[in-house]
Amino acid sequence: MKIRLVSFISLLWLIGCDNSQITRDGQAIYYQSCVSCHDRGHGGAPVLGDDKAWSLRISKGKTQLLQNLKQGYNTMPAKGACFDCSDQELEMVLEFMLAESKLNQLPSN
Repeated sequence: MKIRLVSFISLLWLIGCDNSQITRDGQAIYYQSCVSCHDRGHGGAPVLGDDKAWSLRISKGKTQLLQNLKQGYNTMPAKGACFDCSDQELEMVLEFMLAESKLNQLPSN
């Protein structure tokens, strides 16, 4: 009985040590790190799907939006609080948010 319990606990521990990378898309990252502000507009964050609020930001261009996302902007922390996000993942979450606002056609600069 003890051996089974120890074996079971060891198995659970090993499963928890899985180092495989979980792939995330823009939507998953949004709901993990961005939703708390962009769902309610906290701190002046543009609400997801609010075309008017997002159109003001889009006029700055994708390069500037990504820079603001990486460095932080006003009350938004750097990387939008997704501290483990790569640059590619930050771009994916930005694309998701723009697509939800039907504004995915933005200038590159």
